[in-house]
Amino acid sequence: MGIGTGIGTGIGITEEHRALADSVRGWLARAAPPGEARELLDAQGPSAPGARPAHWKGLAAQGLTGIHLPEAHGGGGGDLLDLAVVLEEAAYAMLPGPYLATVLTSAVLHRAAEAGAECAAEPLRELAAGDRTAALALGPGTLTATPAPGGHRLDGVAPPVLGADAADLLLLPAAAPDGERWFLLDAGTAGLAVRPHRSADPARPTAEVRADAVHVPAHRTVLLPDPALPGDLAAVLFAADACGTAALSLRTATEHALVREQFGRPIGAFQAVKHLCADMLVRLEQARALTWDAARAAGGDAGARGLVAALAAATAPDVAHTCAKDAIQILGGIGFTWEHDAHLQLRRAVLARQLLGPADQHRLRATRLAEGGARRELALELPAEAARHRAEARPHLAAARGLGPREARRALAATGYAAPHLPAPYGLDAGPVQQLAIQQESRAQGIRLSDLSIATWVVPSLLAYGSDEQRERYLPATLRGDLQWCQLFSEPEAGSDLAALRTRAVRTDEGWRITGQKVWTSAARTADHGILLARTDPDAPKHRGLTYFLVDMKRSRGIGIRPLKEITGASLFNEVYFDDVLLPPDAVVGEVGDGWRVARDTLGNERVHMADQMTFDTGLEALIARSAESVGPAGDGPVDDVSRARIGLLAAEAHALACIGLRTTLQQVSGRAPGAGASVRKLVQTVHQQKVAELALELLGPQGAVDEPEAGERALHGFLMSRCLTIAGGTTQIQLNVVAERILGLPRD
Repeated sequence: MGIGTGIGTGIGITEEHRALADSVRGWLARAAPPGEARELLDAQGPSAPGARPAHWKGLAAQGLTGIHLPEAHGGGGGDLLDLAVVLEEAAYAMLPGPYLATVLTSAVLHRAAEAGAECAAEPLRELAAGDRTAALALGPGTLTATPAPGGHRLDGVAPPVLGADAADLLLLPAAAPDGERWFLLDAGTAGLAVRPHRSADPARPTAEVRADAVHVPAHRTVLLPDPALPGDLAAVLFAADACGTAALSLRTATEHALVREQFGRPIGAFQAVKHLCADMLVRLEQARALTWDAARAAGGDAGARGLVAALAAATAPDVAHTCAKDAIQILGGIGFTWEHDAHLQLRRAVLARQLLGPADQHRLRATRLAEGGARRELALELPAEAARHRAEARPHLAAARGLGPREARRALAATGYAAPHLPAPYGLDAGPVQQLAIQQESRAQGIRLSDLSIATWVVPSLLAYGSDEQRERYLPATLRGDLQWCQLFSEPEAGSDLAALRTRAVRTDEGWRITGQKVWTSAARTADHGILLARTDPDAPKHRGLTYFLVDMKRSRGIGIRPLKEITGASLFNEVYFDDVLLPPDAVVGEVGDGWRVARDTLGNERVHMADQMTFDTGLEALIARSAESVGPAGDGPVDDVSRARIGLLAAEAHALACIGLRTTLQQVSGRAPGAGASVRKLVQTVHQQKVAELALELLGPQGAVDEPEAGERALHGFLMSRCLTIAGGTTQIQLNVVAERILGLPRD
């Protein structure tokens, strides 16, 4: 379902948007087969001026030319997000012709009509019905508007205008004495010349629009509610189009990687190819998330609208561009041939990127808007049943009001409200809506619970595989926060590759004798218990000979713990030595030899997290504040425009992370699987945090080299500490393998 089997869910995530995407895809497959774009390329020139593709009447009959317009203007009553869903599918199908140009123009005219522009009403009805086509210029170029009797005189040349060759109507900005003005003209207006270009993308060519003493009557002046509006709407719709192009490139690459063999294996089994494909998916999911929220924000506050539109414009066209290039790289020599369609995707990406402007331009704008206070709040709207769940939770949660996090956890553990996602009697068997309602009520009452840390791994394993006695002994105390845990998995010769574990567990009359060494174990010095993977069958292949044990870290004899000093100078991790440590027979969780399954277990009724309402974390907020300090008459602060562009890039990543989190939650609330969101979030978030820490240190200049209080000590520590983020919990490289194999379906090596 959605955009491409196995490569994500598309911009739209609701059932309605999925159904819309499927419907549009099915129709496009019949009405606009892929060969149409190829024919235009092979024709080696633009189509005749004013020509419309054969599928245009069908587009209108399907209601796609006016899906985003109100019924009063003959549209379908949808919004910009509906249109974004359609545009992604259209680009995925390589739809040629003036569709993007026309719907973008009508979207701008719709906002103008809402603001009182009378000249927009009739054209909107014609555009919604598909009776006319339109195009707009994304900038004035050299166009000037001079006041003249009854209107203005228009002179000059617009920058290349997408779809102008097939447009009946042209919406053009021009520099006027009192600022930029917009004018709506018929393509056949006297003095107006349209010359089709030989374009980078022959399927959707640009054209030169030249005005030579064109008289524009006063009633054809289009008054906009906000001068930034056309650019913001263009950013959203070009971003949606770019997502479709990127998705097609990802599909092209992965399908080829599955069948192309080199050295006796599919190239998709090679780690370098896996990583490239997985990274394409990660970039695509960020672009989709940003485009989704930019479309949702298009009708709201101008500052928030401009911020997220700039973030989408800075991200999605670049993603289409890089994914198209990466697809050609994976295709190899085949991708460099004229006959293969991969370069059609690259041509489309190049055209959109060039028209919309460089990514840094949009990143700079996003940073300046953020410096001025623009923020985007992500609100999670729950169904009506959430109010009932909140009311039910209110008296139970009141017992923890005013308590510290540890005391609050202890007060609520026995009621099930400390972990409502767990099955009774430890939780409430709560589904996603009830979990989120309880989180909302907890926030309203100011209740915070202490983190369970490693115990969040322990509890699901014991619930799924532990004995009744193990559950009774460990779970209540763990959920109260009275038992602290550590994880004893990694070894010096087996980090992410747990199949290579060497720690031995030998069965004796007394239980199990453990011998070996573990490493990178946090909290080993303070934990009450640990979860241990050890090899019980040295002859079994891979993961089959491992067993999952519970270890009493305080009472077991023969355990040695040596703190490891990290690059920060602190000692958060430890080496743990097992010297003939005796564990009782009931220390085994699950079956002997089945420890890998226990370690990897997750419950079907997983915890659902509420997305943060504000999308920039404290580190990024500090960078934005520092950037704002550089704004002033002197302009000599520590942050220049190069650094501002880097802050804009970080803002795009941060907002994409928040949007991916919200999209994942919304899918869970609707009863759907969360999709690729969790995997993508980890891959983006860890690197993002490293970039934030690095830029924070860099902006200190020479003071960043001073490891002393009141100088760069804190920033240096943050930078050094951040290096563990792409290692802990599975390195980035291993995570990329997981994404490539489990989500994209590439073969295991």
